[in-house]
Amino acid sequence: MGQLTRSFDWNNNILGNPDGWSQSLLTTINIMLSSKFPMFLWWGPQLIQFYNDAYRPSLGNPGKHPIALGQRGEDCWQEIWPVIKPLIDQVMSGHESTWSEDQLIPIYRNNQMEDVYWTFGYSKVTDESGKPAGVLVICNETTRNVQSYNAVKEAKKELEFAIEAADLATWDLNPVSNQFIGNNRLKNWFGLAPDEEIDLPSVIEAIIEEDRDRVTAAIQKALEKGSDGNYNIIYTIKNLKSNVKRTVEAKGRAIFDAEGNAYRFSGILQDVTEAYQLQQRKDEFISVASHELKTPITSVSASMQILQRLVKTDASSEKVGLFVSKANKNLNKLIHLLDDLLNVTKIQQGQLGLNKTRFNLTELINDCCEHLHLNGEHQFVITGDKELMIYADYRRIDQVMINLISNAVKYSPQAKKVEITVSHGNDEATVAVRDFGIGINPEKLPHLFDRYYRVDALGHQFSGLGLGLYISSEIINRHNGKIGVNSNLGDGSEFWFNVPIDAD
Repeated sequence: MGQLTRSFDWNNNILGNPDGWSQSLLTTINIMLSSKFPMFLWWGPQLIQFYNDAYRPSLGNPGKHPIALGQRGEDCWQEIWPVIKPLIDQVMSGHESTWSEDQLIPIYRNNQMEDVYWTFGYSKVTDESGKPAGVLVICNETTRNVQSYNAVKEAKKELEFAIEAADLATWDLNPVSNQFIGNNRLKNWFGLAPDEEIDLPSVIEAIIEEDRDRVTAAIQKALEKGSDGNYNIIYTIKNLKSNVKRTVEAKGRAIFDAEGNAYRFSGILQDVTEAYQLQQRKDEFISVASHELKTPITSVSASMQILQRLVKTDASSEKVGLFVSKANKNLNKLIHLLDDLLNVTKIQQGQLGLNKTRFNLTELINDCCEHLHLNGEHQFVITGDKELMIYADYRRIDQVMINLISNAVKYSPQAKKVEITVSHGNDEATVAVRDFGIGINPEKLPHLFDRYYRVDALGHQFSGLGLGLYISSEIINRHNGKIGVNSNLGDGSEFWFNVPIDAD
């Protein structure tokens, strides 16, 4: 740029031959051309331009170089003149210098308009009389820095979106200071305010007591010298404010310095409560199913062996009928269990079809009560609309009623009365089955209609696969109806459902 400036035809420029330039201008140009920092100078009323080699790349190629040398500012920077002219005027009028950081000033270069970012300052240059005669721009193009920052910012935004969409909690622990940082979701799970500081003891306190030592040991192992730093554990936390329990899976990794000391430990928490209960229920279901299926099969096998011996020795014995009846009873139980399993499979595959007809709902309920063969031990009181006709799947509604009535009997071993009410309104038929038995713990109510869920209460152990209410719920849902329960522990339960009277 020094060579170009010296060889420039200044005689045809408004500034004239350099021999007539002021010492102030010459000194400023000399300083600028000698500097390795990007500099640009506007001089005189016409704002004639000078710049150095460090500034040259910012003009692009092809671009404003070399035309910008000796050109009037207004002619050179037409696309941004409304932006920079006020800054020039501010300095030329004797006011303070300006400073802008990472300022977006698009310019025309490389045959196109480009978004260019600058960090720059405008400073006045005085002539021999002490009056402002020019503006010196000391600048640095920060486009790449800003683009990199924006890229990181966008990546961070996308990561936060992914974390938010995945319902993840994030955490970061400084093993030296024990300072613990978590996002708002983590604070919410642990019962901490969004602006509340977190320390490791508070986090540990929120872990249920039976899991606390196990989690502490896993953290210590991940932070040990020589370990791979991996951390993966499932445990349960208890909200410090609401006491709500949540099962979480924690995954993280410790980072070690050159001496092998952990200086950072971070990762994520995922709420696996539903998947983890569900898994527990599956495990329990497998155990229960094995037992429930084995019992009638064993009984049938034993009955058949005895019958074989009786047939050989005394075919007319009264015991033959007794064991035939016992075998038949257990075979029916086995069939019902297998039907439940088959129904679950149909539900999962979307094959639980409905065959709707019009029938009297109260007559169906009477048939259910007679079909259960309860030997008169329980009294069924059926009240309400005895002539209510509905359009539904008789066999499926019968299945629901048998399940609800059977449960009412099963879970009221001491009480002998079951009330069944039939009513209608708003084009819906409603059936309520009320028992006066052991009732249900409020904590269990939200899960009663979940697959594999079984209720054992007050020390009572009841048979079954935990599928009846799940299947009943699916049947009622297929009828576009609703099913629910009202219960108090120790004071019996009322299960109810409603279905449209004339559904298509």
